[in-house]
Amino acid sequence: MEKSIESIWKEGFIEDNALIAPKLNDLYNQKSRHLIDKMMRMFRINFYYIIGLAAFLFLISTLGGVLWAGVILAVIFIPLITNSRKQMLKLEEIDKGDTSYEYLKSFDNWLKNSTAVFTRIYQFVYPIFFLTIIMAYWYSIPGQTVISKVIEDDPGAIQMWNGLPVWWTLGAIIIAVISSIFAKKLYRLDKGIVYGRVISKLEEMIAEMEELRK
Repeated sequence: MEKSIESIWKEGFIEDNALIAPKLNDLYNQKSRHLIDKMMRMFRINFYYIIGLAAFLFLISTLGGVLWAGVILAVIFIPLITNSRKQMLKLEEIDKGDTSYEYLKSFDNWLKNSTAVFTRIYQFVYPIFFLTIIMAYWYSIPGQTVISKVIEDDPGAIQMWNGLPVWWTLGAIIIAVISSIFAKKLYRLDKGIVYGRVISKLEEMIAEMEELRK
């Protein structure tokens, strides 16, 4: 009895040297490498975007008269940039000579480890970034104009301390703490927006290959 396409496909994945389905193996190898190459390009773009954003925020803060905010933002971006670079180097070390299944699994492991690293970093980045932006705005000319307008309309509406609205500042601190607690979910949401389609395709291909290997 002739073998079904599914069984032929399955054997081709189990034994990388098998001659039963070399074209199917080659097809999946190409698809795997194309997927990861695409992810690598996106990761590099995101890396340079982080650098550009850090420089932009520093420049805007300096021009806005809140240099201290630019310095803080630049400092919190340093671990993001250095760890992004480390993760890029680890990604490039993945052996493309492996079978397509092993190649994708290696990439999937890298992605999970990378997510764990950046989740820990963002637990500090999210709250510090948020508080710095809010406080920089309040100390800026537009922010002071808004506060002065509110006080002018209702002198008792805002309690001030050292140039900061007390209750607004307390609210910002609470939001910052919440952002740190939910950093993992926030980062996954952020990652999903940027890499969502590629990650879904990766999971789909791995699940398909594992089904064929049973």
